[in-house]
Amino acid sequence: MARAFSRGVPRGEFPLPDQIPALPHIFTYLGPGIPVRCHDHIALVQQGGSPADPGTEFLREGLGMCHHCCFLASVALHAGLLARLRGLGVDVQRHAQDQTLRIPRAMADSDALLGWMNRFFAEAEAARAPAARWLEEGVSAKPADLSIAGFFELHSRLNYLVKEYPSVALCRYNTEDLEIPHLFSILAVHRHLLVEGTLVRDNPFYIPAEKFIAMQPEERERDLRDLFREVGFDLKRLLSTLAGYGRLQPPPAAES
Repeated sequence: MARAFSRGVPRGEFPLPDQIPALPHIFTYLGPGIPVRCHDHIALVQQGGSPADPGTEFLREGLGMCHHCCFLASVALHAGLLARLRGLGVDVQRHAQDQTLRIPRAMADSDALLGWMNRFFAEAEAARAPAARWLEEGVSAKPADLSIAGFFELHSRLNYLVKEYPSVALCRYNTEDLEIPHLFSILAVHRHLLVEGTLVRDNPFYIPAEKFIAMQPEERERDLRDLFREVGFDLKRLLSTLAGYGRLQPPPAAES
């Protein structure tokens, strides 16, 4: 398990996210043979259907280990998540009262969302939590004043927080709810992908935050647009091609 927040590297001395080596220990599993390591920021991309919900189990497990957990989504999705947690035996009221489970209301603007993101991790550190878990549902929590492009610029900054603190972020997306440019942004800001049940640990289209924010939207999307053209503008083939990258990557080493 990841080190506690209080034992982390002092503030101001963190290397850039891509300079931090992956820790050898498994943080959790998202399914059989799908290990997740501390500091992973993963996009779970699905195309329609009603697959098993790994997000609820991700939070249930974390709450049972005294991790600080959050669920970022539109208010309309809150009740369903809470009902599923209760169905798994989680004392939702207790975790809400001690703030180990945080479910924020709609954000007024981009500054409010960025501030909340920073506070969530900082408060987990102050509470000496063993780790933090971030579960995000699509783009449903986007402030009304923020463009999709701006949302993903803000979202790319989550990479810094996940690398700074012992944590894992899991962001779920259904392609049926997205426009293709939105999908391209999702693929660009997540280093790790879970596509068609395959974990792509090193997404070849990932762009580190410091580069992503400085680039124009058309630059960010260029390589993905070329790939989309190569697969005949077929979304299913695009996702299968991405999963293929994961199958070609060496399996992760066993936990030590």
